[in-house]
Amino acid sequence: MTAAALEGDIRHFLPSEILQFLQLAEATGRLLLERPGERAELFLDRGRPVFARTSGGSVRLGDVLVHRGAITRQSLERALEQQRERPSERLGALLIASGSATRDQVAPAVREVLKRIVYGFMLWREGRFRFAPDERVESDDMPLDLELDRLILEGLRQADQARAAETA
Repeated sequence: MTAAALEGDIRHFLPSEILQFLQLAEATGRLLLERPGERAELFLDRGRPVFARTSGGSVRLGDVLVHRGAITRQSLERALEQQRERPSERLGALLIASGSATRDQVAPAVREVLKRIVYGFMLWREGRFRFAPDERVESDDMPLDLELDRLILEGLRQADQARAAETA
C-alpha cells in the first residue's frame, strides 16, 4: 500500500471538498473513506472517477441490470455463482462473457452504480479519509470517465434534500 498523500477527518473536510481538491490537483490514486461499519473506495485518474466500491448498502450492478430488463434474475444468479468461484472477476465481465448481457448494457449500469456510491458517501459527516497516490484499480476492463463536477453537484443536491427531510 502506498503512503497516504492526504488524510484526515471527515468532520473537518467534507467528501465534496476532498473530491474538488483531488479534481483540481488532477490526482491519480485511491481515495479511501471509512466510518464505523462502512468503507468506500473511489479510484481517480487525473482527477476523474474511474471506479468505486463500497462495503455499505448500495444498489448493486446485477439489480440495476435486472431492473432495466437487460438480464434475467436467473442469469444474475448464475453469474453470482461464477463470481463466488472466481472472486477476482467482476460481475459485468462475467455477464458479458456468458452472453447474458452486452457491454452496451453493462457500461451505463456500472456508471449508475458508481454514481450512487459517490452520492452515498457525500452524505457522510463522520469518519476518516485517506488518499493514496498512484494506486490504481486492479482491472480497468471498463474504464469510466465521469465528470466529477456533475457528480459533486448532484451529490450536494441529494445531501440537501436528505437534510431537509430529516428536519421536516
